[in-house]
Amino acid sequence: MNIKHLFCIAALAATFAACDSDDNNKGNNSSEPETGKILFSTTVTNPSGDSGSGYLQSVGTLDGGIHYTNANAIPLGFGSYPCVCKSGNIYVFPDYMGGTELKLRRFILNDANELELKGSMPLPANSSAAIVVEASNEKAYVCCQSLDMIIVFNPQTMTELSRIDVSSLRNEGVSAYPGALYIRDGILYVALEQYNSQWMPQENALEMALYNVADDSFIKKIRNTSLGLCGPTRPIDNQSIFEDEKGELYINCTGSFGYIPGFDAGIARIKKGQTEFDESYSINFAHTKIEGLSCDYVNLLAMCRYAGNGKLYAYGFAYALDPDNPNTYIARLGVPVIVDIYNKTAKVIDGLPHSNGHGVAMGRHGNKMVYGSANDEYNGFSTVDLTTGQIETKVATVEGYPSFFYSFE
Repeated sequence: MNIKHLFCIAALAATFAACDSDDNNKGNNSSEPETGKILFSTTVTNPSGDSGSGYLQSVGTLDGGIHYTNANAIPLGFGSYPCVCKSGNIYVFPDYMGGTELKLRRFILNDANELELKGSMPLPANSSAAIVVEASNEKAYVCCQSLDMIIVFNPQTMTELSRIDVSSLRNEGVSAYPGALYIRDGILYVALEQYNSQWMPQENALEMALYNVADDSFIKKIRNTSLGLCGPTRPIDNQSIFEDEKGELYINCTGSFGYIPGFDAGIARIKKGQTEFDESYSINFAHTKIEGLSCDYVNLLAMCRYAGNGKLYAYGFAYALDPDNPNTYIARLGVPVIVDIYNKTAKVIDGLPHSNGHGVAMGRHGNKMVYGSANDEYNGFSTVDLTTGQIETKVATVEGYPSFFYSFE
């Protein structure tokens, strides 16, 4: 099994069939509505599940059980998610595993709420570009993970400014492999995955590199072995580093994706005003029981979105959810959960279906958390009211697997 395929698609699970049949799941309205301020992408795989196509589109509503095809979508690299920045810029990547058109593209939603291309920038071959963070209108960073490199560029002109080489931060026998990025207090935080040739960690340690945003100078590398966690961030999810209302950074650590006992996934923290891992805080998912989960533990959080007040909405993934299925490509291993990062507890969101590894779209839309799902009944979206907890399933269905969601509303 190719671990990089598992890693880039869903951290542990892909899919086998091109897409579940949606012919009988189109809801009450199968017409395509006007564009709007909701973005989502879908993935359509080939029969083996390890390659395919991605599609990104803007829509106006998720209501009424409407069915969306990919007829009005733009192409998206397979195995990658768009990055939407606070500026409104929408960055689209080439195929994570390679491909022919090696460009980073910048889109905006124009006045008609259509995706409008504003520019593109060439990327190096075999870069596995996956994350963009913006420092200003004229400076941003894109992570080229397979090359141990970060490209500094101007978002307005989409031209390269310089490069940050993190290869000197490799540990013995591994690649540094820069993961998700975050900027706080003028410092660029770079997760260092330290993967070996099998795309696995070989040491139970957390490491990050810190750079001064003003001049991109190296500040230091931070390291922790006391928390019992490794794999800081899921490198294709830009929200696997997030900041709470107190200004504290939390890092969703993927561990060994459940493959190596003792190399665990969980959540680490860097406190406000600090630049080292907080040794007094961690959540280890190998030891944290999930209320309402039949198998007690999840192997990792494949996707997460912070909603405030300590509540982290996520997709927990556990092989034990489908123990009799030998093919993790088709197993429904993802379960919607809420993690209380302050009290270090977690529970299943009762009423939402399990999903496979491609159907892990998540995002906030008004006062609701939206979950994409590729389940036994349909491919589409469900919602959870953040105040009441009310569940609505199958609010819209899609062609392919719902892999990314973002709302400007």
